[in-house]
Amino acid sequence: MHCHGSPKTPRGASRRARRTAVLAAGTAALSAALVASAVGPAAASPAKGDLPGVVEKAGYVHVRIVTKTIERQKYAEDVIEREDNTMNVGEVKVVRPGRPGIRDITYRFRLENGHVVKRTEVDTEVHRKARAKVVRVGTKEPFGVWDRLADCESGGNWHINTGNGYYGGLQFSLGTWRAYGGTGLPSQHSRETQIAIAIKLRNASGGYGAWPACAARLGLPR
Repeated sequence: MHCHGSPKTPRGASRRARRTAVLAAGTAALSAALVASAVGPAAASPAKGDLPGVVEKAGYVHVRIVTKTIERQKYAEDVIEREDNTMNVGEVKVVRPGRPGIRDITYRFRLENGHVVKRTEVDTEVHRKARAKVVRVGTKEPFGVWDRLADCESGGNWHINTGNGYYGGLQFSLGTWRAYGGTGLPSQHSRETQIAIAIKLRNASGGYGAWPACAARLGLPR
């Protein structure tokens, strides 16, 4: 009687048996909707000759790697701002208009169960460089605003002290005055010093909300 041993299993076969993987070329193309969600609506038209997807089916996660080229995509450079102390705060003048650039961008997408989980830019070809827009931005404080505000708050009297707890042309409370670096009483200081403190307050609050009634009357942002 002859005993025949079990045939030997090739090295690694048992390891492969525990993990079934299927690689398939020529899978369905990545939809325009998925491309748009990953790179923006302007980039939803793939170029000809894109690589077919590769699908890996491992366990319960279906992974697809797809490469797409977005042709003739417009892009812009950041605006260059130059401060100008001869212009009032809020004024902006265009020195040089910008011009969008045009480029082709190739992306590699990783999809898991149909959802894009990673996008990698793998190549860029620039057809026309973008030109940055250059603007001048005013930094000069328009003191006329403060004079109009003081006229509304105190009749334009920068040294008024009526004993009601508010002082000076812009009617500061002592707490606010001192919180922004003021000393003594606001009414004891010059118009320019009071305006300097008011500018700090205005900048910190993002508007003229510290003077709500007069700001509304003068149409100032609050």
